[in-house]
Order: sequence, then C-alpha cells, then structure tokens
Amino acid sequence: MSIEELRKEIDLIDDKISELFIERMEKSKQIGLIKSKNKLSVNAPLREKEIINRVTQNADNEVKSYIKQLYENIFLLSKTYQNSYNVTQSNSVNKIRACLENKKENMPTSASVACQGVAGAYSSIAAEKLFSISNITYFKNFEGVFNAVDKGLCEFGILPIENSTAGSVLQVYDLMEKYNFYIIESVRLQVSHVLAVKPGVERKDIKEICSHEQALQQCAEYIKKFNYKTTAMQNTAIAGSYVAESDRNDIAAICSEECANIYGLKIIEKAIQDNPNNFTRFICISKNMKILNGADKISVMTSLQNKPGSLNKMLSRFAAEGLNLSKIESRPIPNCQFEFMFYCDFSGDIENQGVLNLMSELDNNSEVKQQINKFIEKQPDIAAGMLRNWIYENEKN
Repeated sequence: MSIEELRKEIDLIDDKISELFIERMEKSKQIGLIKSKNKLSVNAPLREKEIINRVTQNADNEVKSYIKQLYENIFLLSKTYQNSYNVTQSNSVNKIRACLENKKENMPTSASVACQGVAGAYSSIAAEKLFSISNITYFKNFEGVFNAVDKGLCEFGILPIENSTAGSVLQVYDLMEKYNFYIIESVRLQVSHVLAVKPGVERKDIKEICSHEQALQQCAEYIKKFNYKTTAMQNTAIAGSYVAESDRNDIAAICSEECANIYGLKIIEKAIQDNPNNFTRFICISKNMKILNGADKISVMTSLQNKPGSLNKMLSRFAAEGLNLSKIESRPIPNCQFEFMFYCDFSGDIENQGVLNLMSELDNNSEVKQQINKFIEKQPDIAAGMLRNWIYENEKN
C-alpha cells in the first residue's frame, strides 16, 4: 500500500477514535457529577491500573508502553473534565477562597520593607518602584530578610529571584522552601551597571573589581576585556560602599548609578553589562496571604516522586487546563537523595474554578504526601511550609 492509501485508512481509524473518545468523555462526565454530588475523589489509581492491565494484556510487547502512555493521557483528560464539574478542596485552596471573600487588595502606598545589602542596592530600587513610600531596613544576607518578615520587624521583604542573563537566584528559592511565606507582588527591573571609583581614580589605575557574583557574571565580557581581577561581595551596594571607604586607589565597583551617587563615587563608564536587555525580577514576600487587584500570575511549589512520568503528568495537567507554564525550577530536598522540589510559574485567574481545582490536586497529591512523609521527622520546619507556599502575584514592568 502507498502512503496515501495508508493515510486514508488512518483517517477512518481516527474518526472512530474521536467518536469513541467523545462517548467516553460523556460517561466520564456523568461519573464526575456523581462523585461531586457524593464528595468523592476524582482520583482512582487502582481503577486506572486495572484498565491499563486489561487493555495491554493481549498487545505486543513493543506497543504496550505506548498504550500505557495513551491511557495515562486519557485518564488525565477525563479527570480534568470531571474536575470542571467539581469544587475540590484542600487546605491551601480553602485559604485562598477565604482570602478572596475578604476582597482583593491594592498594594499599600507605604510599608516597612526588608532588603538585603545597604542603601543603593538594586533591591531598594525595586522597593521604591513597588511602594511610593518605603521605610527600608537593610540586612546582611537574604535569610536576614526572611527573618525580619518572620519576626514582624518588617511587613514585607524584597528579594531578587531571577536575572535574564545570570539565571535564577537559587538561595532565594531554597529560602522560599524553608519559610512559610507568600509572594504577593513582583517587579521587573532593568539592571544597568556602571563602573564606579573614588574621585581622582582613573581607569588606568584599576586592577580589581568588586561586586555581587551575579553582577560580575552579567559583566563578564567587559571584565575580560580589561583583564580585571574580581572579588565577589554580598551586594552591589556593599561593593560601592567598600570602594568609597577603602584607602586603595586601584579598586572599582560594579553597581547601579544610584549607588554610585549615594557614596560619592565617580562613574568611569555606564551600561557595562554584556546584555543591554538585562532585567532582574524581584519578588515581594509577606508572612500573610494577600491577593492584589490585577494579579495574573500564580507560583506554586510542590514535590514529585522520583519515577518515570511524574514530571510529565504534572506538566500535562497544566496543558489540559490551557494554562501557560512560564517557568519551572527544580531544587534538591535537604536530606533526601535525588528528590526535588519544583517551583512553577504560570498565568491564570485565581478565581477560575479549573485553576483552583488544579491547585487542590497538587496540594492533595498522594505522591507529594509520600515525599513529605520521608523526611517530615528530620525536617519539620521545611515540611510544614512545603505545601503552604501557594503564592499569587501581579508582575509589574
């Protein structure tokens, strides 16, 4: 048979599959309505296993795995369809619903804010963009920001989460896992670095550059061009402060123009980053859940079993709901070999029932609970915060 003839036969088969799939989905819907009425779980893993065993029983070995994948996708779509007629419950989603009942809020005009570094840090610039009036307290490291919010010293914390050139700030992801906080807002800040020195110092005098490690990465080609020695510091503003207070005349800082002005430094050159489209996304964390007007991005973190297909099932669930998954980041779980937490960003309406059902499903997922049980006794603080970090935000540009 020719390809054309074979394709005609496939078309006839596809028509039959489509008709049967529609019929199956209608039966699935009816089951979903019964489950919703009787408050039964949509998930039925034993039933799924029974079906796969039956439909693969007489199949050739070379196609059994394909049949299994096909039916796993059918199960996923069926459960998604059933969930559209169901209002699922979970601790996290119930908390979201309670927050929505109190109406969405606007971003406060003024607030007490925790930032890492010193005056002139990019985090403080982000804070000024988010709040018209910000009372900023600076802390030595990122965990100091989390501690300040945790203890009520500051209502909000501003932290860098990712850069378009240097990638994710992994320490912040790990701290988000450790603390039971929420991201209520984010802001994308264009980062333009300058080379700054003490007054009287010239380019020919510079031998060493001080800055945050990510800023050094973002200006790697520029540094290589002049063969400067580099020293990583906790923050670009700390680097600017260090250069201003140092007795040395052979060091320079890579920092913001605002920072250079604060510490009275002379700018040798502006916009020295390798990529002119250099942006850092900063998040605003809060100990209390807040859902702001205009919010259109949802971030969640969850864990999956370390077995084939686990990640694919989760990603397929987003696809089945028609949700745009814009970012996924994995981080190892402490004291668990080859087990990972997954952080996902996606666009969606928090009041959409399908979105809430998806979040409930992730929250109630038995695979996640199995992971938690493995180390809850060893890491109770981490386990307590693991599934409560549902976060909702409105990203500003």
